[in-house]
Amino acid sequence: MGEVMIISKTIEGGINPTNLSVAGLLDHYRIHLETSNKRPKTIKWYLDILYRFFDFLELNNLMKPVDELNKEALEAYIIHRKTAKRWPNNPHIKEENKGELSPYSIQGDVRAIKVFWNWLLDQGYIENNALAKFPLPKVPKTLIKTLTIEQIRLLLKTIDKNSPVGARNYCILMLLIDSGMRISEVTGIQIADLNLSKCLVKIIGKGQKERVLPLSHFTSKELIKYIKHYRPDLCKLESPYLFPVSHGHHVRVNALQQAIKRLAKKAELYDIKCYPHIFRHTFATMFLAKGGNAVVLKEIMGHESVQTTQKYIHLQPEDLQKQHWKYTPVEDLFSK
Repeated sequence: MGEVMIISKTIEGGINPTNLSVAGLLDHYRIHLETSNKRPKTIKWYLDILYRFFDFLELNNLMKPVDELNKEALEAYIIHRKTAKRWPNNPHIKEENKGELSPYSIQGDVRAIKVFWNWLLDQGYIENNALAKFPLPKVPKTLIKTLTIEQIRLLLKTIDKNSPVGARNYCILMLLIDSGMRISEVTGIQIADLNLSKCLVKIIGKGQKERVLPLSHFTSKELIKYIKHYRPDLCKLESPYLFPVSHGHHVRVNALQQAIKRLAKKAELYDIKCYPHIFRHTFATMFLAKGGNAVVLKEIMGHESVQTTQKYIHLQPEDLQKQHWKYTPVEDLFSK
């Protein structure tokens, strides 16, 4: 990318117009994200979107000083993204499988760009945020997919608990189901984070925020058995991690994603897509359906606000049916 004038006029009491490459500007933003304790994956997500946005502006002769870029530029980018394909540069995916981007991906692009513009304002690069009131593109409101108790039983039954890898995978699924942890939080657990006599575990979540989660006695019991009998066979080295691999580092998220896919196939769960985050959705939905408190769930899940947690306040069709049968006035019409 070439150089772009960051602002087109002097801001009173602020900075003077400065020529700076987009790469230089985004490098400054990267440092901000790193010092804000954002995870490497999150930082890459933001920067990939922003580079893609500025590339589009430059290739289409829409590049201007950032304080002159407005909603028209973002609208043009959204239209462009609606015609884009998923994984355009991945040679391992066949062209016929590179479908259109989902509305959620496009909304994520706009959200990341708006966050960046807020940062530009905070840093004094611009004096007015032309994108502040730009609405996020609408996305379909779909019911969050979850597993049933029977499907969870089938998954657990496919695991050989008497092998080191099987015992490990069983414990990981139990933690996901029991606590609603993110898979990255599970893999990062260290032995020192456990207090199994009190059924507690400390985890490091998004933004390096610590939280202590309760565990059921069932999960704690399985973890004690795993640590005593099977964990030593997974790693002969000294490792701090609860779920280590042979060289001492923790098991990778991708390895567990693949393991869960294999378990789902073995359990013949063909009618639902099994991936680590579905256990988080399942835990949260069932917690609330059984009468759990939304504020308590917010703390367990590590959400910033209860509004995020409220997306789980819904009933599955079978629960709706039970409630409907119980309270419909038609029952009163024909009951004796």
